[in-house]
Amino acid sequence: MGFYLELIKTLFQAVGEDGKLRNRVVAFTAAAPGEGVTYVVNLIAKELALQTNKRVLRIDAAALRELHLADANYVSRYCEETEVENLLTISTTKPKAQTVTARGASRANDFDSNPEYRIACMKALRWNFDYVLIDCESLAVSADATTLASLVDGISVVVKAGQTRSAQIKRSQKMIESADGKFLGFVLNQRRYPVPNWIYQRL
Repeated sequence: MGFYLELIKTLFQAVGEDGKLRNRVVAFTAAAPGEGVTYVVNLIAKELALQTNKRVLRIDAAALRELHLADANYVSRYCEETEVENLLTISTTKPKAQTVTARGASRANDFDSNPEYRIACMKALRWNFDYVLIDCESLAVSADATTLASLVDGISVVVKAGQTRSAQIKRSQKMIESADGKFLGFVLNQRRYPVPNWIYQRL
């Protein structure tokens, strides 16, 4: 848990020369499926809400294609409360996310085909929340991360310890940067540090 607290401090509480937070909207992806992106996003979102007392949203990238988020006045209609105060979520697995439509809602494919609509969606999210964490499928199976690359403050790539290959890691960084995205670094998941025997003897 200490690692994630340090991540929150260095990534989400960093400020620019203008005194404003640099990374309010961050997307998370992986080089390949099974790296644990959703687990990492959920954990960071929870701790971010607890540590900062700011309004945090975690959202599935796929939800951006299904919901009409371009109007800031309607974003709250799609949010689900969580057990953590100040933390809300929007997920395509929720019935609410699939059935509720806002007045004047655009079709789902507008997000893919209309750059102006994508920009409006992200502005609406920024207007409603202090932090937005976007859960994207891996770069190997989805273009979610690269589609969002130029619209978010940055992208972090989740790497599963002992599984992700170095070539995949390098390729994922190049893909993000080629899409005009800001690569924020890697998040190492499921790293198990062995405890030396001499420490056990002192416990």
